[in-house]
Amino acid sequence: MKQNKELEFENLYQLHKDKIFRLCLGFVKDRDLAYDLFQEILIKIWRHLDSFRSESDISTWIYRIAYNTAITFSAKEKRKQEQVDFPQGMELAEPENRSQEQEIQIQRLYEAINSLPETDRVIATLLLENTPYKTIAEVTGITENYVAVKVNRIKTSLTQILNPHGK
Repeated sequence: MKQNKELEFENLYQLHKDKIFRLCLGFVKDRDLAYDLFQEILIKIWRHLDSFRSESDISTWIYRIAYNTAITFSAKEKRKQEQVDFPQGMELAEPENRSQEQEIQIQRLYEAINSLPETDRVIATLLLENTPYKTIAEVTGITENYVAVKVNRIKTSLTQILNPHGK
């Protein structure tokens, strides 16, 4: 039984690790903190894997755990940062075969996403992963129609942030 759980976890890890890590980057700006959050999410998935009841798709269940853990984690980090006032720069995960210009564009996009409200950051991050609206609705706890409304607003906000002069 334990070996089956380990195999299932390994498969889930391989399928979802990149998406989970990018979600972490959407919540915390510091790469080391993103790794800490990533590990915390993986621990929760491992601990609760036996309790998955197949009432939804397992990827939705994983994103829900990741989302809830990230909210709690980022709230703790905000309280810590309020106590310790020091600047932190955002670093992205190591890219694969990207030009320097692409890297700069990706970094600007993540910085813009990080400036959005929390729910919008999650939606934007999930959109970048081509997550269906239905899954985003389940993860965030809003209706699928409202996800569509939020997506349009997020696109407008990101366009204004990334291109403030309309060029």
